[in-house]
Amino acid sequence: MNGKIVCINKFIHKVLLDNGETIDTRTRGKLRQEHVYPVVGDNVIVDINKKTIDKVLPRKNYLERPLIANIDKLLIVMSTSIPVFSSYLIDKFILIAKYNNIEPIVIITKTDQISTNEKNIINKYVNYYKSIGIKVFFNTDLNNIKKEFENSVVSLCGQTGVGKSTLLNKINPKLKLKTGEVSEVLGRGKHTTRLVEFMSLNNGLIADTPGFSSLELNIPKKEIRFYYDDFDVTCKYNRSCLHIKEDGCEVIKLVNDKKIPRWRYDNYVKFVEESKL
Repeated sequence: MNGKIVCINKFIHKVLLDNGETIDTRTRGKLRQEHVYPVVGDNVIVDINKKTIDKVLPRKNYLERPLIANIDKLLIVMSTSIPVFSSYLIDKFILIAKYNNIEPIVIITKTDQISTNEKNIINKYVNYYKSIGIKVFFNTDLNNIKKEFENSVVSLCGQTGVGKSTLLNKINPKLKLKTGEVSEVLGRGKHTTRLVEFMSLNNGLIADTPGFSSLELNIPKKEIRFYYDDFDVTCKYNRSCLHIKEDGCEVIKLVNDKKIPRWRYDNYVKFVEESKL
């Protein structure tokens, strides 16, 4: 029977079967001999009589930190107040999501804590992200956010204090998560080493993951530009242009002409400089 690994604790692999049942399994020795090591999120074939994982199906994506596979959507939760809004972090999470074939979705919180002028500034960022095809919701737009969970495997990312727990409580009040402690529903403190685990939410699965507040940028610098849809223009140097110092670069021209925001371009340059690959 087919299923999905929703938690791994040492040698026990908890699998959510297609029939809705959850069972504890172990991997077959054959998989270990073939150096196949299942991770949370893997879609697998299970022998329900022997309670063994017989096969790991091909992955659509795979992250090493945190160790997880087959994420459909990454909800990037960003505060407008404390912690302060950061387009750099949003762009970094968007880049990592796209590189790993995950749909990025931005959720903006705490707009009730800023002035009208500050809201206007935030809206400029929101409107630009929408113009390049990124979904952006305010945390008050609960109905549309809930729809993103349906039949999807979702993970949240964002700094401590941006409102991840508050958001999940609004989606499902039965969770009763304490502010700043998303993992409390699973009975583990936020400062302890934690397992990666899925929980059901609004007809989908959400990954409760340690380490999604600051993902490493393990992307070759020459490939970063390919994940910027707004940089997809005919450039003098074709696909070899890094869009940084090249004379006559079309992307740099668009930045100078204010067609691409300076903040967006500056974030891109920082990522290229940060990449060690």
